[in-house]
Parts: sequence; structure tokens; C-alpha cells
Amino acid sequence: MDTYRVAQVCLNGHVVTALADVQPEHQEAFCSKCGEVTITNCPNCSVFIRGRYQSEYGIWTFGKYQPPAFCHNCGEPFPWTERKIASAVELVEVGANLSPEEMQQFRSDLTELTKDSPKTQVASLRFKKVMGKVGKSIASGVRDIVVDVLTESAKKAIWG
Repeated sequence: MDTYRVAQVCLNGHVVTALADVQPEHQEAFCSKCGEVTITNCPNCSVFIRGRYQSEYGIWTFGKYQPPAFCHNCGEPFPWTERKIASAVELVEVGANLSPEEMQQFRSDLTELTKDSPKTQVASLRFKKVMGKVGKSIASGVRDIVVDVLTESAKKAIWG
């Protein structure tokens, strides 16, 4: 039977294992990269975090596992998604001189860029405008923070 295995991820988004249910010896109560607590279930609805996909023939997905940005069961963002958005917003707040309205729009656009939606193109255009205003070092820092939670279409629209 085809199924998703269970992932264990820290609250900052570091993957401990994408096979927590079949390789419990790889689990960690706290992340060895940052010391943050780890989870295997959505904090909102308690469903397991999807890990690697396994078919009935034992074929596993290949490549580096990336934790999902949102829960497939309740649609809420995982803690690492929320933290990365908040950190990027804070970096822009500290390093740029934007109005409160611009900051609110930036937060909204950044959240939109974590989803595949009809608003992705507009949000990417506004995101690029803000990155042009904040300078290269802040823009680079924002990119480093959010690159793992943005959708592929958002990354392509922003960075080509």
C-alpha cells in the first residue's frame, strides 16, 4: 500500500528524519543542529507530518527531503514556516525604513509566497520591489531565511 512515512522536524525546520516511524533510532527529542524541540505531529490538528513517500513496491522518493510548509490535514502553517516569515519580516523592520503599511503588505506578500495561488505573481513583484529598497545585505539575509518555505513558482518569479 502506498503511504507517507512520518517525519520528525524541529520547530526551526531542521529535518531530523523523514522516516521516524520505521527508523525510531534516528529520532531526537531535541534538534542536534539548534537545540530546539522536535515534533512528528502538526501542533494544530495532531496529524503526522508527512515524511518520505513509499509505494507498495518499496520505492522511496529520492533527493533531499524538505518538510512541508503547511499541514496537509488542517492547512495551517507549520512552526518553521511561521518562524521564517516572522524572522524575515523582523530583519526588514530592523534594516529598512518602510512605513507600517509597507511592512504589513510585505508580511502579507511573504505569506502568500509560501502558497501556490493566483496572487503569487503580484506578491512576487511587490516582494522584489521591497528587496530593491532594503539593500543587498538585507535582501540576501531575507533570501537565506525564506528560500526553504517559498513555493517553486514564487522562487522562479523572484530569482529567475
